[in-house]
Formats: sequence, C-alpha cells, structure tokens
Amino acid sequence: MGRHRRIRAALLASGAAAICAGALPATAVAGDRALLRAHGALYPRMEHAAARAAGPEGVQAMYDAARDLQEAARRAGRPGGACAPLARALARAAASRVLQAEGVDRPSPGDVRAGRRAAARAGAGLAAQARACAARPARSRAAVAPAMAPGDGEAFFGQVVARAPRGADRARLLIDGRPAGEAPVRGGRARLTAAAAPGRHDLVVVVGRGGRDVATARARGAWLLPASARAAAPGDRIDPALAGRLRAALARGPRHRAAWAQDLRTGAAAGVGADAPYPAASTVKLGLMAGALARLGGGAGRGPFAHDLRAMTTWSSNLATNRILRRLGGTATAARGLRALGARASTFPGEYIVGTQLQPALPAGGAGGGPPAVSRRVTTARDLARMLHALHAAAVGAPGARARTGLTARAARLALGWLLASQQRAGNRSLLAGGAPAGTLVAQKNGWIRSARHAAGILYTPRGPVIAVVLAYDAAGVPFAAGRALGARVAAAASQ
Repeated sequence: MGRHRRIRAALLASGAAAICAGALPATAVAGDRALLRAHGALYPRMEHAAARAAGPEGVQAMYDAARDLQEAARRAGRPGGACAPLARALARAAASRVLQAEGVDRPSPGDVRAGRRAAARAGAGLAAQARACAARPARSRAAVAPAMAPGDGEAFFGQVVARAPRGADRARLLIDGRPAGEAPVRGGRARLTAAAAPGRHDLVVVVGRGGRDVATARARGAWLLPASARAAAPGDRIDPALAGRLRAALARGPRHRAAWAQDLRTGAAAGVGADAPYPAASTVKLGLMAGALARLGGGAGRGPFAHDLRAMTTWSSNLATNRILRRLGGTATAARGLRALGARASTFPGEYIVGTQLQPALPAGGAGGGPPAVSRRVTTARDLARMLHALHAAAVGAPGARARTGLTARAARLALGWLLASQQRAGNRSLLAGGAPAGTLVAQKNGWIRSARHAAGILYTPRGPVIAVVLAYDAAGVPFAAGRALGARVAAAASQ
C-alpha cells in the first residue's frame, strides 16, 4: 500500500473510530434514536452539500455538514445491537466527505477521489441499516472508561494519572502493549511513571481490586517528552554568539529572510530581522488554537471541536480553521489568543481561502529588510517565538503562565501534542527537523503560500528545549527545498 493510500485509510479509520468509540453515559436506546435522527436529517444535508460542493464556499459547506454528522453520531455514544452497522456506516460516510473536502484544501486530487468513492460505498446500504436499527433498538448501558492524564495525543513529562473506581487498590501501566510498572491506588487515583524513550506511545492503565481487573483507561498517541523538556527560561538575554550563527545561517536563501532562536534552558536568545512583518500564512493559527482552548477548557480534546483543532494544528486545515472561527467567536477569539500568547504585531483578519496552494502569488517588494505589505494577515519571527514560549511555559506549569495565557497546563500540553503530531506531508513537511540533533522531537507550526514559507518550532533536544523560527518570502516563489535548507541552517544554529 502506498504512503498516500495509507494516509487516506488512516483518516477514514480515525473518523469512524472517533464516532464508534465516543461513549457517553447515556442508555444505548437513546443513542440509537439519536443515530436514526442523524441518518434522517444530517446525512441527507451532507449529501446535498456534497452534490453542490463547487468553489471554496461549497467545499466548506460540505465539510461543515460532514463534521456535524460526525459530532451527532459521537454524541449518540456506543451503538447497540442492530444499530451498530448503521453507526459504522454513518461514521464512514462522514469521514469520507471530510477527506474529500480536505483533498480540495491540501490540494490532493487523490484524496478527493478516495473520499467520493468511500462515501458512495458507505451510503449504499444505509436505508436498510436504518430500518434494522429502528426495528430492534438496544437497551444496554454504555460503558464509561475512567478519566486519565495524559489523554489521547497529549504531550506529557512522564507522570500518568488515572482515576480508580471505589475500592480499587492496585494499578499497572502498559506502554505500547508492554508492562511498564505498577503502583498502589491512593485517594482514588493511580499514579505511575512512564519509563520509555521520548516519543509517541499508546498508554493503558489497568486498575484492579483484590487481584481482579475492574477498569481500564487508555491514551492513544500520547507524546512523552524528555526529562530536560521542563526548562522554560524566557528569552531575555541576547547572546552575541547565537546572533552570529543566525546571521551566517541567513546569509543566503530567498529574497527576504528572518529568524529567531531561543534556548529555554539558559534564556539565551537572538534574532535577525525578527520584528519585520511577513505574510503570516497559517502560522497565526497558533492564536486561534489558544483562544479556542481558553474558551473550551479541559474537555477540548474530547469535545465537538477536537477534530477541527487537531486538523487545524497538525495539518493546517483551512476548512477546520473556518469552522472554528464561525462557531467559537470569530476573529475576536483569534485576537484574544494571539495577545494571550504574547504576540504584539500579529494579526488575524478573517477566514482562510479553501485551497492554500490555489491562492495567488504575492507581489515583489522593494529594498529593505522585510517583504512588502501585501497582506493584512501578518506576523514576525519574534511574535511566533513568544507564542511558542508561552504555550510551553503553560504546559510545564511555569509560575504565572496560566494567568497570562488563559490556558490550563493540560490544555497547553494538548496543544503541544498536536504540534508534535504535525503531518509530514506535502507543504507541511518540517523545515527545521533537518538541522536538529538526531531523534529530536519537534513541536512545529508551518505556514506557506506561493511566495512565502515559514516554520516555528520547539526542538526538544537532549540538553533542553530550543525555539527556532524562520520566515522566508520571495515574489518568485519559495520552493520547499529552499525553505528546508534555510530552516535546517537556522535549527542547527539554534541547537548548538
């Protein structure tokens, strides 16, 4: 199976799993009725939008309708008995239309075709499945797993905590299916330490009572950061040696170049052209992410916008971004997030055009250190570094970080997890990883249009976290290879 085909299959499977595994504490019969309502109202609405998905707004409408169907089915909880096939088919149909819409935004004609074909297959037997569900509703109660930290996709620093049922006395931890330690249950919680290599892991906590297993909690794809990652010194000391390395790194490349580097262990920092405004592309989605997380609170990773927040952050989906804007307070939410993260010159004037690569080229600029003022959506290298530092400081629980950012430590760790899971595909491939020490985890946000290519990341090196930001603009275009070469030099300069 080819790489892109595997990605499509994973997207479809994850959409189905998100619905079928989204148990809520409600009776299955109520969930089955909700599934039938979703089939009767939201599925036809989605298919109507898909039939008219011409142009950016039409594609956005299809995406929104598909996401509404996904969320309705998720809220219905685990399907019971004869309704399980209907739940699976609705999940596949909605995930297929999401894939089709995202195929336009990336753009990926293969994803568009795969989404259409999968949607047709999923819809073929829906009417019969709905009749079977209506004839034999289930009456069992859905199981609810204990709460656990970290959650799915969340960054963490080694401690694993799970709530335990009354009377539980022991818990054991499995990492990627292998036993990784035990601990007693005290105060209704099991606290264990994950001893594993830094990286992405599946965690399972099995809680027992009197030698018998009574509950299981899971976290899929949690990101274990190295012990050195807890450092969060502000970049308040300009380092001449670091500045010299940055100037050398930016000595060649696209016409306009800027960078910032910051060592979170020592507080040493330096920038080149760090306050020059650049077309921001998708980098300022960091602000919308923070603003949305501040509004949604600790349940953001499991709620109705979890998929959109992940898609906006891991891939930079414009469709997901626009849906969040329309339903969570618009540009005011983004502006609050930017300011809360310390961005002083960055702007978020409105929605994105669906289809990043289809947007027009920007004009050339004149003499000077920064690009021309061609967009109202701008950012600077220093602003992007401030935002990343604020997220990291909140994630490690630095003093005052929650008050400044409006983010709980858990919300910030969730954001870091999404940035660590950045999809390495097409224009979203890392510009920085090539210059980081081998095995370094990189929490990164990329942004690109024809005339600009940017990257802002936290490099979790063995000696401690380092922020590296690179911005590049050229009216003739910034090819990925040129951006990657420039980003690797900046990351190497920052990591020394």
